[in-house]
Amino acid sequence: MSSNANQRERGNPSVTVYGRRAVEEAIATPEVEVESIAVSARTSKEFRKTLRAMCHERGMPMPEEMPEHEVARLSGDPRNDQGVCARVRLTLVIDVERFIEEHQGQRSRNPVRLIGLDGVTNPQNVGMIARSALASGMSGVLWPSAGSPWVNGLIIKASAGTIYRCPIIRCHTIVEGLWDLRSAGYAINGLAMEGSVSLYEHTPAHRSVYLVGAEATGLSPEVLVELDERVSIPMANGVESLNAAVAASLVCFGVMRGG
Repeated sequence: MSSNANQRERGNPSVTVYGRRAVEEAIATPEVEVESIAVSARTSKEFRKTLRAMCHERGMPMPEEMPEHEVARLSGDPRNDQGVCARVRLTLVIDVERFIEEHQGQRSRNPVRLIGLDGVTNPQNVGMIARSALASGMSGVLWPSAGSPWVNGLIIKASAGTIYRCPIIRCHTIVEGLWDLRSAGYAINGLAMEGSVSLYEHTPAHRSVYLVGAEATGLSPEVLVELDERVSIPMANGVESLNAAVAASLVCFGVMRGG
């Protein structure tokens, strides 16, 4: 897929997934609407039969058999598509404004907490962060269409398919998303080595967002000036930092531990 095509796809809830496991997981996930499936006529008869049975069970369009090079063209990743790809719609992608509206009257109910991506560009880290957000019970991922890769095959694989069930709160830039959340009463927190409070001593606000920064440089200057609090993870034995996905996972579980 060309860079121009990637730009057009950013933020689009309809994405292309590929690989046998990823496509099968998409078909089996209620939060995913499968729009079309392309399968190579060179894949095994047993696999194609399984796909048809799964689609029939969920009332989806039947897979379309086509030449291998056509499947490769649609997937954009012939080395890894395993002869099958699908166009699917992620129903849990929502604009930040609508997310705020939907949670407006829940101040006295369950906490609303998000993990946000500030320049996280490694697809494997993005996928693992989404997986941790879902597993920990976070309300979702604040995901800018500028500055981080959009949902793709590598992210889906790194998330072990959990990206299909993870709420994605979409914004254009991370700073614009933070402005909207702040105006709705959300506390803005960032993960930083020079944080003013330890994660273990931090008291999460009922409505809050936690930013994790780029793999090499951390939080951007634009985000740092927006923070209400800088949160750090205490390190031992001379270790200076953690992988972005690992740090985000600790934050997700840490802030949700007390409900």
